[in-house]
Amino acid sequence: MGDSTRDLTTLTFVGPRFEDHGLDLDVLPELVAYKNLLVETAKALWRSQHLDYERLPKNFEANLSIKFYGLIKGSTGVPLKRVIPEEKGNLSLLEDELDQAADLLENTIERAERGQPLPPELPKNVIPLFAGLGKTLRPREALAIRSARRPDQVRFTPEIREQLLRVAEGDYEDSILVVGEVRAADLDGCSFALKEDDGNKVKGFFMPEQEVLFTEALRDHAVRRLRISGTGEFSGATGKLKVVRRVNTLEPVSVEDRTHDSSAPPIWETIGKLAAEVPEAEWDKLPRNGSEHYRRYLRGTE
Repeated sequence: MGDSTRDLTTLTFVGPRFEDHGLDLDVLPELVAYKNLLVETAKALWRSQHLDYERLPKNFEANLSIKFYGLIKGSTGVPLKRVIPEEKGNLSLLEDELDQAADLLENTIERAERGQPLPPELPKNVIPLFAGLGKTLRPREALAIRSARRPDQVRFTPEIREQLLRVAEGDYEDSILVVGEVRAADLDGCSFALKEDDGNKVKGFFMPEQEVLFTEALRDHAVRRLRISGTGEFSGATGKLKVVRRVNTLEPVSVEDRTHDSSAPPIWETIGKLAAEVPEAEWDKLPRNGSEHYRRYLRGTE
């Protein structure tokens, strides 16, 4: 049958430059910038809904395939479609983080246009990415956006872009779940230094009763990591974690344990998926009394 598609979002370029229903090549970076916003928002939403997982599911980003197959009139509209791999089957009918991200981004733009506070569920680290959207728009131009689940479109303009970037300039606090190597611990100041897997280094503060876990993690830093949940301060300019302000829970993690992919599907799900791909005719060839006489069928003996 092949891959299937379903409507995701329509981006419509509005302005004198697009009245002939053609798409100026200069604005193609807008499509890439919008996809980056979508994907990073979807990733952040998944993490916020799966706090027990350290990593995204395997091939999470690679499976978020977005394409357009033509333009529509009415200025110049670009209908973006979600490509669903054939093996996902009926999952193509289910809403997921990418759909939620599209709706959330439009809600964010709509609130910014009205001068309202941004949605509280908006991942703060994606706000700086609005810097890449609308960069090619000229005066009197706008990017109208409407997801497949919203009745009305929202208009993204250079003015709204600047407004969102002003919000992003300030640092902010958000919940965290990080795993890293403890590189230093100051017992007098109840502070520590942590190195994340991506090389990002952050400072943090702990409660006196948490001191032992930090000092042990520092002593065994070559073979031990700490999984920390709590509250952190992020850079508004980069979205990077700067300081761990509060540590709510701590859990030691050995380096060997980190090789386990906790986001991988359970073995029974994998077996069920493989079994579903076997034709019924092949199942009919299996002996009905195989469990009772397995030695006969496996070894030729009872």
